[in-house]
Parts: sequence; C-alpha cells; structure tokens
Amino acid sequence: MKALPVKKGIEAFTLVEMLVVVSIIGVLAALLLPALSNAKRSASRAGCLSNLRQLSLASKLYTGDNNGRLVASWPFGDGTNGPANPYSWCPGWASTRPHNSTFGPAPQYTATNIYALQQGRLWQYVGSAGVYRCPADRRNMEGQPVVRSYSMNGWINGKTHGDPGGDTRFTTPTNDAALTFVFFRTENQITHPAQIFDFIDEDESSINDSMFLVDVSEDTNSIQDLPTNRHGSSYNLGFADGHFEAIKMLAPRTEWRYGGPSRDWVRLKTMATVRRQ
Repeated sequence: MKALPVKKGIEAFTLVEMLVVVSIIGVLAALLLPALSNAKRSASRAGCLSNLRQLSLASKLYTGDNNGRLVASWPFGDGTNGPANPYSWCPGWASTRPHNSTFGPAPQYTATNIYALQQGRLWQYVGSAGVYRCPADRRNMEGQPVVRSYSMNGWINGKTHGDPGGDTRFTTPTNDAALTFVFFRTENQITHPAQIFDFIDEDESSINDSMFLVDVSEDTNSIQDLPTNRHGSSYNLGFADGHFEAIKMLAPRTEWRYGGPSRDWVRLKTMATVRRQ
C-alpha cells in the first residue's frame, strides 16, 4: 500500500508581497472612490432636478385652476408683517439660523416642520414632503432634517429688486405700471415660459423665507440670495413651462458674492424677468 503524499503547507506572503498587494488595493480605491462619489453626486443632482420639475408642474396646475393667476412667491401677509400669505406657494422658514423674520416665530413654521409645506398652495398638487428638499441637502437641527431646500423666483408674484422704475410686491399691484421689468402676476405675462425660472435650489447660506430675490440693476450684484453649489460647479433651476436645467457656473464662486456683476449673475437676471415692451 502506497503512502499518500504529504501536502506542503501554504507558504506565507513575504513582506514585499504584502506591500505590493496593499499598494494595488490603494490604487484601486483611489480610482474607484472618485467614480463612486461622482455617481452619488449625479444621482442627487438628478433627484433635485426631478423635484424642481414637480414643483414647476404643480405651479402650472395651480395656475390652471385659478383662471391664469400665478401662485405667489411672496410669503408674508400684508406689508412685510403678519401671518402667512394664504396665496403663497410655501410659507415658513428654511434656515438653520435663529428665526428673525417678521413672518413670526411660530414653532409650526420652523425649518424642520412640514406644517409649513402643507400650508402652501402647491401642497395639494405635490403631496410629498420629499419634493421640497434637495437629496444633497444635509442640513439638520438637533438631528431633524430641514424640510425645504428650494425657493421661488421673487419676480413671480413676490417682490421686485433693483428695478430702475420703482418697486412693487404681491400686495401693491398699482405700482406695476412704473416698472422697467415685468413683474409676473398672471400666466399670460410670461410670454416665454421656457426662459423664465420659477424655482431654484438655494444656497444654505442665504435661504430663509421661500422667496428668491434677483437684483436686476445693471451696476452691481447686490446679492441677497444665492444659488447653491452643492452639486459642484452648477446650480439647478425649474422653469415656468415645466422643464428643468442644471446651469453651469461660468465664473469662480467668489465672484457671486463680491465685486462687480459676474457673468453668472447677469445670466440669472435674464432668466428671472424681461424688460417691459
């Protein structure tokens, strides 16, 4: 009877071999992690654009149900004080900073409570709190997520800013006649809806109420509200015809906040309103 051959034990890796394996794993990780990060960013950007489209379509449904009257971006009552505007697309406060708005510090309107979303005129068409929040918005207060990332173009039934002819807001329609630019109150005033944005993904440093102010003056930025850059070098817009776009930033981020009018800010002005004919 022949003896069975004795199997040799598995030889251990040498230190050099181990270092080579570790190096290869490190190289693969370095190659894969940016790709995974980019894929995650692309997915969140797509989700954000989808949300903006749903809000824009909800706005169109509201207009159709209200004889062509546009939903208001103006969140306040009369003047700049008092309770919420009952015609606002979404009242409430979306900043993690202390609530210092003249809107009133009622707890149900704070940044983490969906009550504010439900009181807006678009809720009946949307019906989901997730639509109001960008997937890439990681803000929270005491562990509770902030419920809104988006704001509405102030030139749509909200408030003008920088018009050389004067000022108007949702509550002062008699002031409209003096304006140089169009303040949109009804659907037929938006003659090119594919070129006018209605909703924007706003930066966490400026978002507070639900109205996004766009300064149309020619000599300065005078930026009060700012598009976000959480999706990289672009920001997301929903348009009055229901489509959406990721707008590529042309200049460094610092140009938005400081200095003269940047190419990006000039372009955003053209998508907020148009000159009166």
